Amino acid sequence: MKVPEQRETIDTELPQRPDASSARRPWSGITVQIHHWHAAGEAFSAAQDHDILAMRYAGHANLEQRRLGRMHRGIVVPGNLGLHPRGVESRWRWDRPGSIVISRIPTRMLEEASAHLLRHDAEEVILRNCFGARDPYVEAILNLLAQELALPAHPIQPLIAEHLSCALAAHLVHRFNANASHLAAAGGSLHPNALSRVLDFIHGSPDAEITLADLAQIAQVSRFHFSRLFKRSTGSSPMAYVERVRMLRARELLSVPNTSIASVAALIGFSDQSHFGRRFKLYFGTTPSNYVSQLTDREDQPN
Repeated sequence: MKVPEQRETIDTELPQRPDASSARRPWSGITVQIHHWHAAGEAFSAAQDHDILAMRYAGHANLEQRRLGRMHRGIVVPGNLGLHPRGVESRWRWDRPGSIVISRIPTRMLEEASAHLLRHDAEEVILRNCFGARDPYVEAILNLLAQELALPAHPIQPLIAEHLSCALAAHLVHRFNANASHLAAAGGSLHPNALSRVLDFIHGSPDAEITLADLAQIAQVSRFHFSRLFKRSTGSSPMAYVERVRMLRARELLSVPNTSIASVAALIGFSDQSHFGRRFKLYFGTTPSNYVSQLTDREDQPN
């Protein structure tokens, strides 16, 4: 049983193309772009139909920003945030090299987060214009997304990206929404029948691409609540649970004589064998090749 994937991504770019972009990967949710500026320069973003959250990723600079008729000058260091509401033009000018992460948030994602996190029907989500803000939670999420973008594609990436996107959207609605209201109380766990359906799907699809939207739809709950409910029910996040199932499947496949490590990595969705080896060692304390060697040694021992 494969639930149709609800992929939402934004392909918009600055006039200067990014050095890396999640729009070229099968991720859903927030689109992440990384720019490595090699010198002083400037950039312009026309008014867009989505909100833009930018974070200084490396290097410090004197940065000038212009939005909504306001101009802001200041020194930016890694972690500094700029929030550009949708429908707003933005201009930047900087005086030295450095890197930034740009996250483009689909409006529908913010509206979905608002609908499920607020106690009553919320007004339109309008994010505040911010220059040089600091938020450790946002910084941590954007760093994780940037790190994933720097890695080779692997089968858990779409789930990780969607999980982090939902968490970021919910936090923006909570902290940066000009129309914020009281947050809904959180509690409970997945209904046993829903949990059973989700686990059956995960264990029955060890080589399939699984997204947070898939699992939430199977459980018939909002994806903004699903991760919390799943963790309360299993003690593990959805992405950690899915990856462990894949690793257990890999170990099982490696136990079959004459099975190559490369074929096992590909079967469970890893395009990079070295990355598969690192994840396997993290779970089982040994590399795939050492694991196969140990099995061969046991078989060669006399009874």
